[in-house]
Amino acid sequence: MAKLTSIVATTTIAVGMSSLAVRADEVPTYDVAKSCRVDVQAYQGNENRAGCMTDEQNARTTLVAQWTQFTPDARSRCTKIVGDAGGPQSYVELLTCLQMAKDVKTLPK
Repeated sequence: MAKLTSIVATTTIAVGMSSLAVRADEVPTYDVAKSCRVDVQAYQGNENRAGCMTDEQNARTTLVAQWTQFTPDARSRCTKIVGDAGGPQSYVELLTCLQMAKDVKTLPK
């Protein structure tokens, strides 16, 4: 029985890890309306909701065009950092994370 439990647990982990890898191969889908609403409430007067939505849409367009230029490791790591369903999800933050990871990789050693 313990062996069966171990096999089931290992299979579950493997399936979960492979689904994370698949998700990192595509630009994720975020509910940016929610994050823009939170941002506008937090920073009243600094940015309106329409401007936030435009920034998010532009960032997503850039991500779709440049997605393959980022390493799979960076895509996976940044998607995990920015994609927390409990917090605000942002294409702008995802793009920034990926660009920073790319810049760090190109620094002279």
